[in-house]
Amino acid sequence: MIIDSHLHLPWEIKGKSEKKKELLKKMERNSVEKGVVIADSELESVICSAQECAELFRGSDDIKVIAGISPLISFNEQLELCRELLTSRDIAGLKVYTGHEAFYCDDPALVPVYDLAAVYRVPVLFHTGWDNSGYAAPERMSRLAAERSQNTFVYCHCFYPDTEHCFEVLRDRRNVIFDTSSFADDEKLVPQIKSSLEKAIALMPDRFIYGSDYGSCSMEAHIRFAESLDITACQRGLFMHGNSERVYGF
Repeated sequence: MIIDSHLHLPWEIKGKSEKKKELLKKMERNSVEKGVVIADSELESVICSAQECAELFRGSDDIKVIAGISPLISFNEQLELCRELLTSRDIAGLKVYTGHEAFYCDDPALVPVYDLAAVYRVPVLFHTGWDNSGYAAPERMSRLAAERSQNTFVYCHCFYPDTEHCFEVLRDRRNVIFDTSSFADDEKLVPQIKSSLEKAIALMPDRFIYGSDYGSCSMEAHIRFAESLDITACQRGLFMHGNSERVYGF
């Protein structure tokens, strides 16, 4: 089984229903049985807001929705919306776009997000890596994870492209899960990232979840990358679906 734990609605397709149809069609063509769709923190977005994604996939057994939320955008209203969506089980977690937006993962303004996630026992996801990597750097995340042991944090993209540094710094923070979306984004970097990932999975097999970042990255390239990993059958099962089932409640 394949669970793609990092999906966005395709930005280039017009119309919410058409976006949903295209995503589901893409999953079916690639034998992806279940997925995690991550909404934007913006209230008007080409990948759709938390409210829109929740409505599109309400009642689905195969799709879990993550609500994007920002301390910079109608925060109190969006926090209350997330509370309602968590109560109705229309979302399975929250995401903050550290780096895309100018706030740090340990910003005190985010405490209400972390408290809400802890009450409902759902993960908080972070955008990490690339040019604005300082906003959720592994050292900051390590301190936050130590202070917030009641939370589960999902570290999306694993400080790409410096994945080895990420795994080393966060190795002992067992409440941090590694989301490997975007790992096949640049063919030139694949060999070094593949090597670091194989070593880390061998050490921490229950900490890694497969994702493609479809909507920005190629679903096919990420499946080929995952298939190329030199890992055991047990590790592969955890990576491709088992850990995601636990983290997102499939």
